[in-house]
Amino acid sequence: MRSSKRKSFYHEEGLDARKIVVRTPLHVAALLAGELDYSTVTGIILSASAQGMPLKTVMGWFDKPLHMLIARPNIKKLTDLKDKRVAVSTYGSIPHVMLREALVSAGMNPEKDIIVLALGGSGDRPAALAAGIVDATPLDVAYIQRTEKLGFTNLLYLGDVVNLRLGGFAVNMDKIQHNPEQISRVVRATLKGVRFLKNNKPETLAIMRDYLKISGDYVEKIYQFAMRSLNEDGLVAKNSLDNEIRLAREQLKSRRDSRVQGRRMEISQGDSRQKIALRLSSELGITVAS
Repeated sequence: MRSSKRKSFYHEEGLDARKIVVRTPLHVAALLAGELDYSTVTGIILSASAQGMPLKTVMGWFDKPLHMLIARPNIKKLTDLKDKRVAVSTYGSIPHVMLREALVSAGMNPEKDIIVLALGGSGDRPAALAAGIVDATPLDVAYIQRTEKLGFTNLLYLGDVVNLRLGGFAVNMDKIQHNPEQISRVVRATLKGVRFLKNNKPETLAIMRDYLKISGDYVEKIYQFAMRSLNEDGLVAKNSLDNEIRLAREQLKSRRDSRVQGRRMEISQGDSRQKIALRLSSELGITVAS
């Protein structure tokens, strides 16, 4: 948390906190290998945990996403996106998941009602909107100054309809077992920063203005969106956690189904149950109860 570091809350707890930029798909491996102490990419960590990896979330701070669905000026409501092209970073990414959840909440079918294009990061997708390549895209609210000046529509604040965490800390179970005291200090310092955001608005706006490099009016807008998603007790809202678990299970089932469909496993009539179970586990990742 930037506010915790800037206000020296980590230092007060005797911590030397350093931010390390790691590509999202590598967070699981980095935590497991001990190359990272804490990961803020909690969604992918929960998916890994659901597959049995020794990783756990120890706190959260935004229960809902800080993303806006941005659309071309002719798009006025969510249902106007029917048969339109919508850009996400990659298929199955958090922006893609948020988009799907928002469409379902509006009674739409995300598989049939829109055309999804994977066009890269948030810095690239506004250009695709401007060029008319796509009609909408989910973007971090930090981009609203840029998109509004381009004349695009803030179609929907996704935090109002999607229960999905944004931010938190996840750790390796080994750290929980061998260094729980450090985790307590990290959580305590981070909570100070989270509560500072809410209780010290003028200074928080100054920090945001400096970090985001945007004007005062837009900083105020972003701050108000953040307050709608902020969780100041460090816990994870049940609705968000339940939704993440459901999505993780759906994703895991989809992967297993794809692997089953994509691979043929020969089984002889004389194979024992134990042998079949072992092959299902090793080749397809499927556990068979004994």
